[in-house]
Parts: sequence; structure tokens; C-alpha cells
Amino acid sequence: MTLGLPLTQTDINVKAASLAIDLINALAACKRFKTELLDNTNIIANDAALVAMGFTAGEVTTLRAAFAAASKLSDIANALDVQTPASNFLVDLRKLRGAVV
Repeated sequence: MTLGLPLTQTDINVKAASLAIDLINALAACKRFKTELLDNTNIIANDAALVAMGFTAGEVTTLRAAFAAASKLSDIANALDVQTPASNFLVDLRKLRGAVV
């Protein structure tokens, strides 16, 4: 007797589609977060406004760098930009996730 659910073509198709959709949506959301919030001076006037919210200057730098990288990654994924030399786009994004076990 086999334990668990059997793996079917439908299972693979559903998982593959779900991952593809999640990645496309995540890249688009990161780009929107950067352009509609972080770059919009009508919402966040400058870095001092973020500091006034409670972020440290270092956290502001990390936040901006993380979403600048994510936005560039989105552009590269959509063939709107290229990256030379190679870059690790996840360095600052990993800092935002905090302690993950």
C-alpha cells in the first residue's frame, strides 16, 4: 500500500502554473511598491519622512536598495533591461525577511 496522494500530470500542471503566476505577480508587485510608494514624493516626500515613521537611516537605505533591485529584476525578467555584470538581486530583500528559521 502506498501512503499519500498519487502524483498526477494535473498536480504538476497546477503547481507549475501556480508558481509561475506567483513569480510574475510578485515581480510586478515589487515594481509597483517601488514606483507607486517609494518613488512617489506625494506619498513619501523623502528619506526623512521614512525616518520620521520610525525607520533608521540604515533601514531606509536597505528598503530602497531592496526594491530598486527587485524592480530591476522585474525589468530584466520582462526583457526591458539587461544586467552586466551578474548581480545578486536578493541581498537586501533577504534582509527584509528578518530571522527565518
